[in-house]
Amino acid sequence: ELYYDNEVCGIDKIRDSVVTPLKGVKVACHYGCHLLKPAKDREFENPIIGDSEHPTWFEELVDALGADAVEYRNKMQCCGAGGGVRGYDIAHALDITNEKLTNMAAAGADAIVDTCPFCQLQFDRGQFEIGEKFGVEWNIPVLHFCEMLGLAQGMTPVELGLDLHQTSCAPFLDKLKNDGAVWWSKNVKDSENIDIVGGL
Repeated sequence: ELYYDNEVCGIDKIRDSVVTPLKGVKVACHYGCHLLKPAKDREFENPIIGDSEHPTWFEELVDALGADAVEYRNKMQCCGAGGGVRGYDIAHALDITNEKLTNMAAAGADAIVDTCPFCQLQFDRGQFEIGEKFGVEWNIPVLHFCEMLGLAQGMTPVELGLDLHQTSCAPFLDKLKNDGAVWWSKNVKDSENIDIVGGL
């Protein structure tokens, strides 16, 4: 188990570190299987952060950054990549991902936020693969929580490598730009790159 002192690290400290609140954006939180499963082996229960079957702590972190976490159908379902599915049966893996994307979009998500590099790959690269295999076109930006935290703390999209994503982050960044994001004018060179770098 991980224990920490709220005076050193915690929701309030994260909230206090925010210089550019991510106001006006809705995000779909994806916990990921590696973080919570099997739930019976990773049991916890807390009135603030939920329990292992119905956690809420990721939404609390997103809220601390100023964004709105949306509830969506089958939120705790796998991204499609876990358990070797992506390596063994890519078509089935993409079916699962497509269902998750459908549910996230139906909830009005402007972006997906995750905590797992494998989930990041599946949602980011998977959107292109779904288009190729099934002819379904998705363009939902995918960010790791640390990237969202960096934006909220004033780092620029280029500093965070958002131009390296497969799925463009531009729609998400445009919403923040229109709300006066600090990083947008912080670095003129980076701001200019937002429009010309293909990944953004």
